[in-house]
Amino acid sequence: MNATGLITEYNPFHNGHLYHLNQAKSIDPDAVIIVLMSGNWVQRGTPAIVDKWQRADIALRSGADLVFELPFYFAVQPGDIFAQGAIRLLNDLSINRLVFGSEHPNTDFIELAEQSVLLDGDESFTNKNATYASNFANALQKETGFKLDQANDILAFSYAKAIYQQKLMDKIEIKPIKRISSDYHQSYIDTDSKISSATAIRRALSEGKDVSNLTPMHDLEYTDYEKKYFDLLKYRLITDNIGQIRSVYQVNEGIEFLLKNAISNDPQNFGDFIAEIKSKRYTFARLRRVLSYVLLNIKVDQMRDAMAHPYHRLLAFNAKGRQYLHDNKKNFAFPVISHLDYKKATKDLLIDYKAGLVYSEIMGLDKAQDLQHKPIQL
Repeated sequence: MNATGLITEYNPFHNGHLYHLNQAKSIDPDAVIIVLMSGNWVQRGTPAIVDKWQRADIALRSGADLVFELPFYFAVQPGDIFAQGAIRLLNDLSINRLVFGSEHPNTDFIELAEQSVLLDGDESFTNKNATYASNFANALQKETGFKLDQANDILAFSYAKAIYQQKLMDKIEIKPIKRISSDYHQSYIDTDSKISSATAIRRALSEGKDVSNLTPMHDLEYTDYEKKYFDLLKYRLITDNIGQIRSVYQVNEGIEFLLKNAISNDPQNFGDFIAEIKSKRYTFARLRRVLSYVLLNIKVDQMRDAMAHPYHRLLAFNAKGRQYLHDNKKNFAFPVISHLDYKKATKDLLIDYKAGLVYSEIMGLDKAQDLQHKPIQL
């Protein structure tokens, strides 16, 4: 049985995601659809507005056959590490095809990835006030003529680059599909369309607006997590010393002093705090990710060890997915985890378990969700 892979966040699941799933199914109707979905924390370092179990359930009911969690140590990362980790996991699950959205689906992203290899680690970038990503995109445009500046194209390029670097071109076919309707970063819902970006939907929810025509998820509610998140983060930054903060993953280039100085000024809310530490050198996404690592107290060696020992955390499956696992599980190099006890949670899945506990605290959920929740079956 062939397998089609999708890398997702579903924050929240909306009609554009449903279109993506349907397009993936139409390419090979007999293939099993494997969704690899970020857990309770998403790439930019913030809590998902809906927990992973609800999102896995709607994905399953919307056409997925298997839903696995993209672990925190791959999910909450810049695009290149995010993509490298996701491709590594999906390759181990023996997918034949990766389907993803793109603003320019006719682009040969594999060729673009091959052409970009010489740009990696380029020390000639002269604009020190720009982020590495901006410098890289400018260099890539000079080299290839392609302007890599739209969200889904950037992810598409990252996936292709991961496939190229892992030498999987003969194993995994990539199938970009045209992103329809609203832009990824569009912050307001399109009243003339049934498809809006997740960003716009989250904003509409925060403003108490009805989004029922934009998503198959029912009774969506917005939880204002920022105050609780900031209270916990502030406690960590106040009580930890410079050395303790410096030992956290991705805290480098003097960021620890920046954080300590900012928190000593007693900012009244998260918005004021992040505005104080923002500069041209650091994107909001990078800062938010670093702050999530600080909040969870994830040390450098913990993150590296976790990335060196991946696993497949099963969230949801149907009969077709069960059969695929039965037929292929013996070929997987990484273990499939469907049930979690306290010993395994605090040893093999420590980062994800800790991330889940803090997520539940922030969102006001049952803190035992990871230990008590079995995979959803349809």
